[in-house]
Amino acid sequence: MDLLVVFERMLMLLAMMGLGFLCYKLQWLEDNSYKKLSEIVVNIFNPALVINGALTATAAGSTDLFLIKENIKFVIIYFSVNIIVSIPMAMLLGRTKDQKNIFCLMTIFSNVGFMGIPVISSIYGPDCIIYITFYILAYNLLLYTLGTYIAQRGLPKEQKESSLKGLLNIGTVCSLLSIIIFFSGFRPNDAVLTFFDYVGNATIPLSMMVIGASVARLPLKEIISGVRVYLFAGISLLLMPIAASFLFRGLKGDDVIYGIFIIMFGLPVGSIVTMVIKQYGGDESLCSKATIITTLLSILTIPVVAAFL
Repeated sequence: MDLLVVFERMLMLLAMMGLGFLCYKLQWLEDNSYKKLSEIVVNIFNPALVINGALTATAAGSTDLFLIKENIKFVIIYFSVNIIVSIPMAMLLGRTKDQKNIFCLMTIFSNVGFMGIPVISSIYGPDCIIYITFYILAYNLLLYTLGTYIAQRGLPKEQKESSLKGLLNIGTVCSLLSIIIFFSGFRPNDAVLTFFDYVGNATIPLSMMVIGASVARLPLKEIISGVRVYLFAGISLLLMPIAASFLFRGLKGDDVIYGIFIIMFGLPVGSIVTMVIKQYGGDESLCSKATIITTLLSILTIPVVAAFL
């Protein structure tokens, strides 16, 4: 992997975030329009990019069951490691029970979709999006089961609720659809392929702009303060992916599958975690701050992680 290329592409994503920051500061994006743009990216552009990855792969005739099996193996390892590491991470950084739950959730649920798709697509190309859909599918399954269980741990029994209905969302549906397309070998005509290609490719700049706007909404004092958040960022963005690159090197088969697996460890906190925490009355400000800080730092740390592949 050419590290200079990785660094250049991460700088490109940073520049896109800068556009979102600028748009918010110039009031071209306000709180309401920022929220609506985020919803459009999550519900239209991101799913279109997921489907486009499957369509591109089938159109190129690149279906390889061996690679899919290897990818699924690493998906299982990835979430298993995150779940295990989340326990000592919570004990180390959380002072209250609520904070322990938050650090636990932030460790397990990194931004595999909203940030993972543009990062992996920038480094490895759009054909590799199909492999990310397996991470997204597992992510959603865990978020609305284990995730909500952790978020509700401090609530009285009568206030707890089942959120299995949350599994039926656009991310899960499109991940399943893309996997069906991939395995069925469906080959679209040029018009269908072009539509999803155009719409899906808008995900990268728009998602980065949304993240940039979220940075602009947070006071600078909030961003630069808080030792525990930076300690969390150092462990999650550098220590975990670098350690994983050594621990699981013996399982390496395909370079791209393994590269995606390691980079997934170095992704920032998932923005959806803040929404889950807010829903159940947790300290959403801690999660919002960690999401923004890890997102900004990941622009610098992902090229460092790539050096260990």
